[in-house]
Amino acid sequence: MLYLESFVHRVKLAEVVSRWVVNRPEPDDARKLKEIVNFNSYIARIWVDHLATELLRELCGEIPRSFICKSKGQLKDFLVETPRYTNRRIEELLARYRRFPEDYYRDSPFDGRVYYTPQNGHRIYVGSTRIKRFRRIAEKGSRQIVDFLLERIRANADALAEERARKLGILKHQLITPQEEQVAEFLRAERRLLEMIRQGTIQNEFPILSIPDVVGIKIVTQDSDYDRLIDIISRNEQCKLLEVEHHAGRYNATNLRVAYSIPQQLLRNRPPRGQVLKIFEYRGFSTFRLNTQYQEFLDEAEDHLLLEIIVSDYQEFLESEIGRSMHEERIFAQRANRDYNSHLATNVLYLMDFALSLCLSPYNGPINDVPIKLWVKYMPDTLDRLVRRLFSIPADASFDDHGELVDTGWQPMLATSVQP
Repeated sequence: MLYLESFVHRVKLAEVVSRWVVNRPEPDDARKLKEIVNFNSYIARIWVDHLATELLRELCGEIPRSFICKSKGQLKDFLVETPRYTNRRIEELLARYRRFPEDYYRDSPFDGRVYYTPQNGHRIYVGSTRIKRFRRIAEKGSRQIVDFLLERIRANADALAEERARKLGILKHQLITPQEEQVAEFLRAERRLLEMIRQGTIQNEFPILSIPDVVGIKIVTQDSDYDRLIDIISRNEQCKLLEVEHHAGRYNATNLRVAYSIPQQLLRNRPPRGQVLKIFEYRGFSTFRLNTQYQEFLDEAEDHLLLEIIVSDYQEFLESEIGRSMHEERIFAQRANRDYNSHLATNVLYLMDFALSLCLSPYNGPINDVPIKLWVKYMPDTLDRLVRRLFSIPADASFDDHGELVDTGWQPMLATSVQP
């Protein structure tokens, strides 16, 4: 179902998600989910840095320098620090940013790396990498699933209308249906779909729902640099340029969809170590088995993955970060522009949130019964309680939380590591 194009083991991940949507988990699903998400998150930092450095080295004529970037404020400050060039519009953007920095979502988390080259004593931005945060993956994934389910509901409602017209001896387009009856018909169609999900009969109909930009690279080019970049990518033996998409309007950039053969030997030579081992241990992995698991993960991985490389000039990149097409404002617009906001749609997001929170948590036991079921109505507090429990955080101020666990029917045995 949910197909993260920048992950390896993406087919296995899609299969786990499709089972959890209909509450048919397999005993080993939680372990598979934690391995796929955590190992992909780890190797993505290695391969995307390797690729970005290769491309920028050829484009800039020197190896770029870089630093880890953990907030949008860091990225935006760096862009403003030393403009590549200036004009009236750029001066206007920089002046407003410097005067009202609180307007620019500077505390937004960012998971990536910034690349620059030194010029005349200044650091000039040339590109960056970004790995989509788990919360955004959950949000985008749930939106894809909800869009599919909405189409199925509409198809069911259409079938109900067809049946009603047939009973009246007329064609469907001749029906005159009051608004309240249309709503009732839609709700009946929704109920029919919920029953199919509850029974698991819809699982075989789930399509592949691709999320293409879990890992991305941004590169700033000027004039003939764009053609040179296309040539550099085309000559790279590990890259295959699949699609070029030009965006024009408020947001101006070019998206390059690239298939990339993962650098297996590089990844094998860099197993988790040092501080990273402690992070894996906290997330429920055994440090005794981690290297073996990691090598097996690479053994069974697909040989390539897909990523997006976004190309724009400096001014348009500024517009996307602090100007007319600011990324954070586009996200708010996407969230507000939803055709379908019922409890089913909300539950899909809750389920994705729970699954990805599980991957970050210390919990390492099985999930025999998925605690978020799409046909049940929940308050937001339910998800909050489930996620807090994964991290052994009290859900409220009471002193009898164990009784609450028994009442919910879902009782994880939290531990910090599995047995070797």
